[in-house]
Amino acid sequence: MTDKNFSLKMNQNGELMQSQSHLHKLTKAKYKPDTPFLWGPVSYLLMLICTTIDLSFFRSLFQRISYDEPSMILLEVSGMAFAADIVAAFAGILAKRIKQGLSKDKLNLILLLSVPVFALIINGILRVATMSLSSADGTIDSATIALTIISIVIPICTSIGNFSIGCLTYDPLGQKMCREEMALDEIRDYIRRLEAIKKECDSFNPEQIIEMDRQHLVNAKKALINDALILSADAKIQLMEYLGNPTSTNVLSNSHCNDIFNRLNRELQSLETACIGEAIPSSTIEEANTRKRVVNFSEAV
Repeated sequence: MTDKNFSLKMNQNGELMQSQSHLHKLTKAKYKPDTPFLWGPVSYLLMLICTTIDLSFFRSLFQRISYDEPSMILLEVSGMAFAADIVAAFAGILAKRIKQGLSKDKLNLILLLSVPVFALIINGILRVATMSLSSADGTIDSATIALTIISIVIPICTSIGNFSIGCLTYDPLGQKMCREEMALDEIRDYIRRLEAIKKECDSFNPEQIIEMDRQHLVNAKKALINDALILSADAKIQLMEYLGNPTSTNVLSNSHCNDIFNRLNRELQSLETACIGEAIPSSTIEEANTRKRVVNFSEAV
């Protein structure tokens, strides 16, 4: 059972590598928000609440003064909410980028700020012009004035809130620094692996490398001779089985099989000569001898 808390993992090359989750764990903790209100989902929820409040105020206004179809009233309300809240949030993001020195587009910021300002001015003008519609008898009393002031002030507060939330939540400089530190962590880990490989290579002297190569060559020669002996024994046994079967319709003859035996023996001798007389394990020779006791096919018939 693997330990999930163990930060080092071995790859297919046998290197100990740090997993990505543990590699960037400290860097992500360094840039973690200090308060839950600056955490992404909470900030988006607060902006959604502000937009929903403005939608309710604008809907009550346009339902009172407009005789358009419901779908048209919905578009008018959505346009006012977009201008007063969504654009204000984008203006806050751009203001944060300008403040941190990542952008110099002040003209675009002024244009973005003018959109919610115009929307709120229009809302105030419409609220004042339709104060008489807020009362049941059409008179302007203190209650009507109070409701009008609330209907004007609340959208202003929510627009300022969306601007402030967008400005506080979005931190482009912090995100850029976090990405750069994560990239540096990966580079440091890669350098650590290269230094470990270099130290391992430096620990070998030329004599050790030559000895290791010689041992690999000896093992390869032994494996080649062993495979040849086993294949030769298998071939001889199979040929003898063909000749010993009276119902067989093969075209093999004793002389043909003896020729094959002689050729195999010559090939084995050439292999042994090429291997410079390297010793073959006695167990393999005994096994091969037990499997090829018949020297020629005159003994099998």
